[in-house]
Amino acid sequence: MTDVAPSARLNLLTLERSIPVSITIELTRRCPLSCRHCYLPETRGRARPGRELDTACWKKILDQLAAAGGLYLVFTGGEPLLRPDLAELCAYAVRRRFGVRVFSSGHGLTPELARQLKAAGVAGFEISFYGGARFHDGVTGKAGSYAASLSAAQLLKKTGIPVRMKVPLMKGNIRSAARLRAMARREVFSIAFDPVITAANDGGVAALALRLSRTQLARAVKLLAAGEAAPYTASSAPVEASPRYDFLCGAGRNICAIAPDGTLYPCLQLPVKLGNLSRRGFGAIWRSAPWLKRWRKAGQEDVKACAACPDAAYCSRCPGVSLVEEGDVFAPNKPACALAAAYRKLQK
Repeated sequence: MTDVAPSARLNLLTLERSIPVSITIELTRRCPLSCRHCYLPETRGRARPGRELDTACWKKILDQLAAAGGLYLVFTGGEPLLRPDLAELCAYAVRRRFGVRVFSSGHGLTPELARQLKAAGVAGFEISFYGGARFHDGVTGKAGSYAASLSAAQLLKKTGIPVRMKVPLMKGNIRSAARLRAMARREVFSIAFDPVITAANDGGVAALALRLSRTQLARAVKLLAAGEAAPYTASSAPVEASPRYDFLCGAGRNICAIAPDGTLYPCLQLPVKLGNLSRRGFGAIWRSAPWLKRWRKAGQEDVKACAACPDAAYCSRCPGVSLVEEGDVFAPNKPACALAAAYRKLQK
């Protein structure tokens, strides 16, 4: 592993030892928007937002995550800006030596809160944009949401917090990619495209009507290959430095996610409940959850349907998408198959 970059070595080490280096915390599932593609049933009105842990509980959990080896932390939602303790939690996490980022729509940001978040040590914000104002507002279901998100992003930049534009690609906006890229350059934001719209965590499939067609996914791959974004999951990074490295993805190995009520998941996209951190310590669940024990023994040989696929070497199949859409973490899923085929053709 002497020729492997430090970041890749860290990834390999934490995968092999099941160190939760990267954690995503949903502080709330409340949101002022109702985005058509959102995977949370709460934001689409199919479920009511549940209990949220208070500040003291989150600080205890952050202590446990730091002790377990956590390094990178994302606060998200719902809309995390709805939590009045967001800046306090960010500052506490930074003191525990986390690199902290916030995923947000920007709605609710004020100049004072931006200053507090800067003082807290937040490393960056990621704010979703979907296209021009009319299309963006149509996706979010709220008039003026584009202007609010852009204003928040500009305020963050002015305050000294870097901003990344997150662009979920869908049927209505893939032709706007160049315009959005130009906007990012103009505003001095970074930008990342995501070519996969997923089903909701409760199995709702309405958002799949927005998913790119196979032809459009192939076009999206060309955008990704041109350096406009990384492939859509971290699992596409090569980890086969040795035959003993056989990982399906980092979920439940070196990444995890926590819901507003303290429920621990392997990943935001893999909605398997492992236990609740308000009732049991992180270390105990992380070490002994039955599902995790089985999962960590799994490897590529368990994805039997993909064994003879000519596109396997180009595939970054998300087990969470497979679980929600196909009912099986080891099953192929349509977007992964389409993307892998497009990547293989691009290499010819």
